[in-house]
Amino acid sequence: MAWLEPRRYAAEFEAETARLADAVRRRPPTAVVPTCPDWTIRDLVAHVGTGHRYATGVIERAATEPVPYRLQPAPEDPGDWPGWLAAGARRLIGSVEAHGFDGPVWTFVPAHRTAGFWLRRMLHDEIIHRFDTDPTGDLGPDLAADGIADLLVVLTTAAGPAGIDPRMRELTGAGDTLLLRAGDTDGRWLVTLHPGGMAWQPGGAAADVVYEAPILDLLLVLNRRRLPTDGRVHGDRTLLDRWLDLIRF
Repeated sequence: MAWLEPRRYAAEFEAETARLADAVRRRPPTAVVPTCPDWTIRDLVAHVGTGHRYATGVIERAATEPVPYRLQPAPEDPGDWPGWLAAGARRLIGSVEAHGFDGPVWTFVPAHRTAGFWLRRMLHDEIIHRFDTDPTGDLGPDLAADGIADLLVVLTTAAGPAGIDPRMRELTGAGDTLLLRAGDTDGRWLVTLHPGGMAWQPGGAAADVVYEAPILDLLLVLNRRRLPTDGRVHGDRTLLDRWLDLIRF
């Protein structure tokens, strides 16, 4: 599945950062995030802002090996959060432009070791966290489709032999298939669970279980922000439920 244009990622990343900043500004800093109940709004801001700076650091040093992750606290004054988030986003965009979208750099996905991977990954991480703070928001269908593909790339790596989460390494099967189908676009993603992990490909017409939903719902269900509806599941519901449970981050 083709990626979006590099300039689109940069523009959307800046816009999403502004949307998130506006959403958190309207919430108490100590409020619990319902979809991430271990976090407060302050924790969510720290996570997002740290992600910006971590990815930027990897690119700026042209890292070829894993870089230690250190959580950076959000500014004490919530009034400083929009500027802190925006500064991190601008710096990441600038580092990708300077290094080149396709410039080589370490990432945790061996198949995509480019600076552009970090911009794409941080954009889609931020989109999901924007929905954590504003569940009523909207998203363009092509961005939602790109977010689904990005998530499947990450899950495929996490489910492989080098996956660092033991639970993810349970994403195996005997050729079991799941078809994710967007009801309002032509988006299709076929997931296969095999003894060595998980694989996916765009397209597909049949599978052991088919889950169909509007594309935004599909993205949020896969990210465990919404629950699937029984009426949209066709086939082996147990397989779908097991898979959704295992892909929780």
